[in-house]
Amino acid sequence: MRLRRWVAAVGVLAAGLAGVVAGSPSASAAVTTTTIDDTSPAVTYSGSWPVCSGNCPLSADGSFRWTQATNAYLSFSFTGNQVVLYGMMEPPDNVATVSIDGGTPVDVDYYASPASPRTVPVWTSPTLTDTTHTLKLSYTPRHSHTGVPAGNSITFDKAVITSGTTTTPPTGANLSGLPWNSGVGPQPQTSGGVVNFQQWRGAPVDDIVLFPARDSWTSLLSTNWITGGIPNGWNTTKGDLVATIPLWPGSNNVNNTGTETQWRQLADHIATADPNAYIRLGWEMNLPSSYWMIGDGTRLDYNNVTIPDNRTAWQNSFLKAAGWIKDERPELRIVWNPNYGDDQTCTSCSRAVFQAAKQYLSVYAIDTYDSWAPDKGTAGTTAHLNRLKDTRDYAAKNFMPWAVPEWGLGCNENDGHCQWHDNAGGDNPQYIHDYLTFFRDNASTLAFEAYFDEPASYIRSALDVTPIGPNAPAKYKTDIAAYKTS
Repeated sequence: MRLRRWVAAVGVLAAGLAGVVAGSPSASAAVTTTTIDDTSPAVTYSGSWPVCSGNCPLSADGSFRWTQATNAYLSFSFTGNQVVLYGMMEPPDNVATVSIDGGTPVDVDYYASPASPRTVPVWTSPTLTDTTHTLKLSYTPRHSHTGVPAGNSITFDKAVITSGTTTTPPTGANLSGLPWNSGVGPQPQTSGGVVNFQQWRGAPVDDIVLFPARDSWTSLLSTNWITGGIPNGWNTTKGDLVATIPLWPGSNNVNNTGTETQWRQLADHIATADPNAYIRLGWEMNLPSSYWMIGDGTRLDYNNVTIPDNRTAWQNSFLKAAGWIKDERPELRIVWNPNYGDDQTCTSCSRAVFQAAKQYLSVYAIDTYDSWAPDKGTAGTTAHLNRLKDTRDYAAKNFMPWAVPEWGLGCNENDGHCQWHDNAGGDNPQYIHDYLTFFRDNASTLAFEAYFDEPASYIRSALDVTPIGPNAPAKYKTDIAAYKTS
């Protein structure tokens, strides 16, 4: 089987798995990868595990095993600090369990609709101590969905092991000198905007959030939006590019997401700038304001037009795009990035698709601004902290770090410009302090955050150029200086 490197971004504690250690998503490592194939003598099978037939070409080496036998399991030993299991994911597939070193088993759901186009990662372990471990994968008769075709199986194609001594960088090892990855979404999207923000706050940025023009594949595949937004000399080895990509350009639609060649080329362009960049694919899909939103036919967009039920097509598009990106450049990290709170375009759509696409994802994130309601008073502060806690905890439940790719102030004047007038905090230092403090206190599981520094009149979130007022910017600078450790 062709071996490709696969680096999953997990750095959280998982209850019930022995040998797990807490690790920062920014941890560095000199690592190697090895593969234990389904045909390897290292694997011990108990019960019936036939070799595939008919669909074997879905595995790169033409072989994988499957079972639907009661009490069937497989086990193998490996040396390393992380293991990724590969198999098929299909509508009729069951829930399996996996345990490491005899720890409490955790569920591995093989369900996906539509079926994965090839064998894919079905489970990624948390970060482990770098030593010898034993893994057990067991069949269960359970199924997570009703009304699906008969089949009731699980599969095993291979396990990819990451080994090497993983070390967490000392506090302050980030470019910013902060204990977490802190960055900016510069507006306008220029390297000069990044430089100005760094100079203003008195600390370099660890990540830069950039957007291409969204009108066509020609715009997406231009590299100008990348090269024009990264300052000369910025350390892309320690810093992270965060690429914000629509699921399809404005000239296309959900049924014409793009070709495999286009998505692979886009992945190459992003990886050339930063080999392990983050990609916010189809971000804020649960807001009724973008042409790539997901809907179920029950909600209206901002123009009071019914959003069609495109859930199946949307999920299929995301799975295709994500699969091509990860196959072309496995080190790229795809971020699942709705807006905070309940889905405004459908009923509980975004997390359902997240679960179906989880094998391709590295980070669970939200965008959250000082609005609806602002972070003021006891109720407002509690609501904002609950947004962050829910994101952190849901990411941990799914063995991922969390992130806030966009956060910022919102202007509040009812003057025809402010989009959230009467529902935003304006010059609100409490919001700034609460978020920066939460980032500091949860640095070990936070992948990154980026302040949306926009001076335009519709929001005026900018801190360094024509800000809303003096108080919030002053609080940002004070907290950044206080929280720096180097």
